Amino acid sequence: MKTGRFGLLAEYAAILIYSAKLYSILHHRMRNFGGEIDLIARRGKNIVFIEVKARSSNLDDRFVSQHQQKRIKTAAEIFLKINPKYQEFKVRFDLIVIKPYKLPYIIENAW
Repeated sequence: MKTGRFGLLAEYAAILIYSAKLYSILHHRMRNFGGEIDLIARRGKNIVFIEVKARSSNLDDRFVSQHQQKRIKTAAEIFLKINPKYQEFKVRFDLIVIKPYKLPYIIENAW
């Protein structure tokens, strides 16, 4: 399977997983000049910025670099400024890793 298609399928799988956990998906592939966030979800007074990683092998266990974390945080800050109704929410950054023929795993508060 092509890498881009597998990545998109992984994002849709993450949407299903978070929806099953009763999160409302606010955005998928939200972009602003700060960066891109794969998913933004909300449950109660919690807002979660989710990075989805699709891996076909174990070659790279460094899922999110420091630089990428910074870009995601910047994009999240911009999102919160543009959407002031979420500014009082608790913010969390999750990482979900999806590999073929394996159960996905979620790292809450990944950074």
